[in-house]
Amino acid sequence: MNRKDHFNTTDFMSVPEAARYLGIGRKMVYQLLDNGALAFTRERGAIRILAETVQSFRDGGRLA
Repeated sequence: MNRKDHFNTTDFMSVPEAARYLGIGRKMVYQLLDNGALAFTRERGAIRILAETVQSFRDGGRLA
């Protein structure tokens, strides 16, 4: 598996995917990334958010 394939799994989400999953806007997702609430990495400029952190954030009821 090459590095690019690693980010095409269900382990990671894009910003729009995370926004839809959380029911918030992309701008709010970027704020969560800036605050360290969601773990992410960058692949050639694209942000890839660890899906596990998005799920635990939602399940933790931390959305107002």
